[in-house]
Amino acid sequence: MLGKGLLKGMKVTLKHCFGKNVTVQYPEEKLPMSPRFRGGDIVLDNEKCIACGLCAMACPNQAIELQSMMDEAKKRHLTKYIYHSGRCLYCNLCMEACPTKAIAWDKNYENSCYFHEQLDVDCLKISQGGAKDDE
Repeated sequence: MLGKGLLKGMKVTLKHCFGKNVTVQYPEEKLPMSPRFRGGDIVLDNEKCIACGLCAMACPNQAIELQSMMDEAKKRHLTKYIYHSGRCLYCNLCMEACPTKAIAWDKNYENSCYFHEQLDVDCLKISQGGAKDDE
């Protein structure tokens, strides 16, 4: 039949023309992120973390800076955990290296800022209930 391709094309066009809109009104609505989303900032679970330092050693760009101290019972405790998101490759090697699964990505994909210093996130302050510094 002559024009069969034209009819198929018009069928697809009309289906999309009168179908459901998929536009998201961005500032008011946000897209749901999948569980495998890599991005945003690191969320540290301070109770699970054993301060082994494997996440910092696995990071190829040294985007994680941590310090720990030993107590009387020979147990390590975190004193400093800073995530430099400006250096991060989002390669997920730090999360794969963590033996207790204490770190994960948050689902916030809005991570732009004006100054380079705002890219450094102190994960201990955030995990203890503090907010991210907006300098």
